[in-house]
Amino acid sequence: MSQTELQNERAYWSLASACFLGFGIWSMHFVGMLAYQLPLVVSYDPFITLLSVLPAILASLVVMSKLPFKMNSLWLRSVYMGIGIGSMHYIGMMAMQMDAAMAYDGWYFSLSIVVAVGLAGIALKTHEYVTSAQLRIIKQIVPAIIMGSAISGMHYTGMLSMHVYALPDTQILREPETKNLVYLVMLMVMLFAFTILVFIELRARTLLLERYNAVINTVHDGVITFDSSGMVEFTNPVALRIFGLDKFSQRTLHIRELITPLKHTNESLLVSLKKTANNSAAHNAPLTFEGIRKNGKKFPLTLRVNLLPGNHIAYMCTVKDLSDVKNQEVFTQTVFDALPNMLLVKNAKNLSITHVNDAGSKLLDIDKTSLIGLSDFDIFEEKEAKTFIADDKQLLISKKKQSARDYQLNINGKVRHFHTKKIVLDDSDGNPQYILSLSEDVTKWREAQYELKTLNRRMSMAADAANIGVWEWDIATNELIWDEWMHKIYSIVQTRFSGTFSDWENTVHSDDIDSVKNKVENAITQKSHFEATFRVKAPNKKYRHVKAYGRVEGDKMFGINVDITEQVEANQKIKKLANSDALTKLANRLALSTYMRNELPRLERNGKTCTLFYLDLNHFKPLNDEYGHTLGDEVLIELAQRLNALCRAYDIAARVGGDEFIVVVTELSKEYDVERIKTRLVKTLTQPITTAQGLFSVGVSIGYASYPLDGMTLEELIHTADERMYEDKKQHARES
Repeated sequence: MSQTELQNERAYWSLASACFLGFGIWSMHFVGMLAYQLPLVVSYDPFITLLSVLPAILASLVVMSKLPFKMNSLWLRSVYMGIGIGSMHYIGMMAMQMDAAMAYDGWYFSLSIVVAVGLAGIALKTHEYVTSAQLRIIKQIVPAIIMGSAISGMHYTGMLSMHVYALPDTQILREPETKNLVYLVMLMVMLFAFTILVFIELRARTLLLERYNAVINTVHDGVITFDSSGMVEFTNPVALRIFGLDKFSQRTLHIRELITPLKHTNESLLVSLKKTANNSAAHNAPLTFEGIRKNGKKFPLTLRVNLLPGNHIAYMCTVKDLSDVKNQEVFTQTVFDALPNMLLVKNAKNLSITHVNDAGSKLLDIDKTSLIGLSDFDIFEEKEAKTFIADDKQLLISKKKQSARDYQLNINGKVRHFHTKKIVLDDSDGNPQYILSLSEDVTKWREAQYELKTLNRRMSMAADAANIGVWEWDIATNELIWDEWMHKIYSIVQTRFSGTFSDWENTVHSDDIDSVKNKVENAITQKSHFEATFRVKAPNKKYRHVKAYGRVEGDKMFGINVDITEQVEANQKIKKLANSDALTKLANRLALSTYMRNELPRLERNGKTCTLFYLDLNHFKPLNDEYGHTLGDEVLIELAQRLNALCRAYDIAARVGGDEFIVVVTELSKEYDVERIKTRLVKTLTQPITTAQGLFSVGVSIGYASYPLDGMTLEELIHTADERMYEDKKQHARES
C-alpha cells in the first residue's frame, strides 16, 4: 500500500490487506479454540463460523483505508480495531453448539475489549513510526507482535469470561472430539492462502498489462501487432488515427488492408515484414511503404518491425505517417516562392545551389531548374563570386553561424544593392549542412537615402544660419535623427546619442513631459501638425526653453526646434519687474491684487480664511531725513527680507507705500490667534538693524482685517486694516 501511487491500486491492496488481517484474527481464534477442550460434544455452525470473519475484515478495512482527517485519529482507529477483534471473537463463540449452558463474566468481558483496543492502538502507533522512519522490513515484526498480542490477549481474556454449565441431560466425554474444527480451520487457511496468491498474481499481471497499454497508447508513433498469418491483433490510438479507423475488432483486419509496397514485387508484404523482423541487422532500419486509409486514399509511411517474444508468434511494427512531411515540403516551397526577396540555399560542402525561390530566379534572370547545382562563379562576375565564397567559408567556421551585410552586384549591366542575411543549418549531428541566404533588394532605398542625406545637408546649412535644430523620427522603428544644432540645443554630444525617442524624452522637464507627449500622440493619431513649448535640461542644473514644431507624414514625423531661452527669460524679467517692488523685491500692489483675486475664491471653496496685516513703520521718516535715503533704503531692504522670511510658501508680503507693507497670511482655520501673529511681526521688525552707520531700530504700527469676517474684497480688507493701523499708531503716540 505504501509503494503504490495509483488510487485504484491502493484500494485493491487495502482490501487484500484487510482480508489478510481479518482472516489472521479469525484463524487465531479458531486455532486457539482447538486448545480449549470441554468434556462435551461440541460442534460448530459452519455459517456462523464463516460469518464471524466479516467483523474482523470490516474493522481491518476501516483501519487500512485512508479516512478523512477527523475520522483518522489513532484512538478512533484503535476502537475500530478492538471492536472488530471482539466482535469476531464473540460471534465465533456463538458458532459453538453443545448440550450445556454458556454464560459470560461482565468484568472479564469488558476487560477483553479494553485489552483489544489498547494493544491495537499501541500496534498501530508503532506501525506508523516504523513506516514513517522507513525502517527495514524485519523491524516491522515489532508492531506485528503487539497486534498479535492484542488479538490473543483479547481471545484468552474473553475465554476467561466464559463459563460453561452442565445441564441434566449433558453427556460427559472422556476424550473430546475436535476433528471437525481442525478440518474447517485447515480448509479455510488453505483456501484463503490460495486466494491471496491468486489475487497477487492477477494484480501483477493486470498491472503489467496496464503499464504496457499506457506506454503504447502514449507514444507518438502508431503501433500495430499482427500474428504469423498477418491478422492484426492490436492497434494503439495513434495507429487508428493514421489509418482513419473509428474502432478496431481483433482478428477482423489483415495487415495488407493497411499497408502495401510502394512498387509491385513478387514477394508478398507479409513475407517481406517477417524477413525484416527476423534479420537482426535490418529490423531497426525504417522501411518505406504506402498506407491505405479507410476511405481508400493512399499515403506515404515508414515502419519498423520486430518479432515479439513469447510462445505465441507475433510481430509489432511502429508506423510513422509521412503525409505531413510531404505537405511540409510543398508548404515550404510555396512560402519560399511567395517571398518577395531572393532566397538561396547552398550545400555546405561544395557551396552549390540546392534551392531557389521564384523571386531569386526572376532577379537573376535564370530558370529555377537551371540554377540548381550552379556555384557563384557560374552566376556572378569573378570578383563578386570570390567575395561570396569567402564570406560563406568564413561563416561556416564562425561560432555565431549567422551574418548580415550589404552587397553591390552588377546584374545585366545595372548596379543593384542587396542587404543579405545568412544562416548555417546543421544536420542532426551538429555538422553544417546548408547555408540559407535571404537577400533584399535595397537599391531604391539606398538611392532615396542618398537623396535624403543631400537634402538634410542643405537643410542643415540653412538651419545653422538661423540657429534652428532639425529632427526626424521614425515612429515605427523609434529611430531619431538629429542635426548638429539639435545636439547643441539639448547639450548631448553625438557619441552619447543612441538615436531613440528616449534620448529626447529624458531631457525634458518632468513637469512638461506629459503635456508634450500628449500633443505628439494627438498629432500621430490625427496625422496633423503639432506645436509645443517646454523646458529641457542644460548644464549647471539649469533649463533651456524650446519651441518645437512638427508634422506627421506616413510613419515618420519631421520637425524643427528653436531655442527661445533668451526670449522667455527676458519676458520673465519684464513680468517680474512689473510685479515686484524695485527696491525691496517684494510684491507690489499689482502682484498683491493678482494674488488676492485668485486666493479669495479658493479659500471660499475650501472653507478657509486669511488675515491681511497692514504695517506702517514708526520713526522712519526722521531717520531717513537725518541719515539720508541710502540708510533708509538699507533699513527698508532689511525689513523686507525679514517679512519675506516670515512668510510661508502660500503667503505673500508686499510693499504698498514708502514705509507701508502688507502681509497676507492664508490657509488659516477659524480658531487662529491674530494677536499672536501680530506680536511675532512686531518682535521681528523691531529688532535692531545693522547698517554701515551703526545700529538702528524702528517701530511698527499694525492693523489687520480677516476674510470673510471683515471684508470680502481686497479693498474692503485694506480699508479695515488701515483704520485699525491708525488706531494702533495713536496708541503708540499716547504711550510715547
